[in-house]
Amino acid sequence: MLPELFKEKMKSLLSEKEYEDFLSSFEEDDTRHHALRINPLKVKEPLDICKEPVPWEENGLYYSDEIAPGKHPYHEAGLYYIQEPSAMAPVHFLDSKPGDRILDLCAAPGGKSTQIACKMDAKGILVTNEINRERAKILSLNIERMGIRNALVLNEDSGHLSEIFKGYFDKILVDAPCSGEGMFRKNEEAFSEWSPENVRMCAERQKEILDNAAKMLVPGGRMVYSTCTFSPEENEMNVSEFLERNPDFHVEHVELVGGMENGRCEFVPGACNPEVSGSVRLWPHKVRGEGHFLCVFKRDGEMGQDRSGYIPGGRNIKAKAEMIKAFNSFAEECFDKSFKLPEGIIISFGDQLYLTPDKMPGINGLKVIRPGLHLGTVKKDRFEPSHALALAIKAEDVKLSVDIPSDSNDIKQYLNGQTLRLSESSFPGKGKAKGWCLVTCDGYSIGWAKLASGMLKNHYPKGLRINY
Repeated sequence: MLPELFKEKMKSLLSEKEYEDFLSSFEEDDTRHHALRINPLKVKEPLDICKEPVPWEENGLYYSDEIAPGKHPYHEAGLYYIQEPSAMAPVHFLDSKPGDRILDLCAAPGGKSTQIACKMDAKGILVTNEINRERAKILSLNIERMGIRNALVLNEDSGHLSEIFKGYFDKILVDAPCSGEGMFRKNEEAFSEWSPENVRMCAERQKEILDNAAKMLVPGGRMVYSTCTFSPEENEMNVSEFLERNPDFHVEHVELVGGMENGRCEFVPGACNPEVSGSVRLWPHKVRGEGHFLCVFKRDGEMGQDRSGYIPGGRNIKAKAEMIKAFNSFAEECFDKSFKLPEGIIISFGDQLYLTPDKMPGINGLKVIRPGLHLGTVKKDRFEPSHALALAIKAEDVKLSVDIPSDSNDIKQYLNGQTLRLSESSFPGKGKAKGWCLVTCDGYSIGWAKLASGMLKNHYPKGLRINY
């Protein structure tokens, strides 16, 4: 079912034997590989889900077809992210660290952004952007589900961002929109939409995005360019041409793992910059994944030691005192005395309160979807906590919590939005408790409820509810 022109193209690029192996990888269903990535921001001990590691991601695990992790309550609690295994490779080479300032420029649906955030350990600034507004909303929901506190989610064009964030980021990921040849087996729409014209259009768009990204990287910074396609026009040729347009960038040679290979200069017609050989290909017939391409760039120069003074857009302005007062009243009622919010500034976004890191870029003039950790809504002088806040805290952080086993009917009812009655045998000591209650599943936070007279009034968001 592969496009004939695509097969002809790949046959002209690969040797006869390799072409046969490449083609076979699309025809055999048993060669598909499924994986998920454990969320270390929430999970400190191994989960009994799957055990075979993805070689290029320390938190990545393969799972078999009979396991359905997307239907488990742990998925809703953000304990893992289901992600195609070769798609985990670009972030491995980004080398994200706590305290970095990082941009994920083409981020939806959020797999790589959440992967970056986990490696940052919630320390530093993560700006994660998606130009398509509906996809940006999905990105924002995944940031929320994984309990990420330090992300600014934007819905912007790369050109506009390059004007605001010139020379700001330590590291940038450009997982560019592409012709999606690596998605052929996973998504039938990918090959029905494929054409040589679309490949050329994607390559031109990628050039613009890459050049805009380059403007936002600090001297000495690191940028990873990646696609999920096999097309040389979008891969080696784009890398070669980018190096010619940006002589202050060079390819970083990286250690290959798990069957990866270097990019191929022979795929580039005419003169090819020899640095292209340092790029990386993940072929579906050589790695346990659908395939990917990536290249690690470094910008000439030394990264400055003290870059703390520059904040694009200026510092964010604190929310009005009466709004913070409403939140503080809730916090006094709900949180344990030992709990402290991460350092940052509480800002207002309409009637919504967000906690942003102290040095988060100013949001004025930007199309913002989520400016940090969503705390909740101020309704007159009353504060109602957000689902994001529930997913970012733990049972020990609050005065009142109820734990529901993951294998119980009660957790299904809760995720369906139903009110629960707490029996004394199942939830001892909770019958007379009253107020906002953190609901956990096997000890992991999963949402809010209001507890009164032994009844757990459900506050699980309507848009997320599941019909089992």
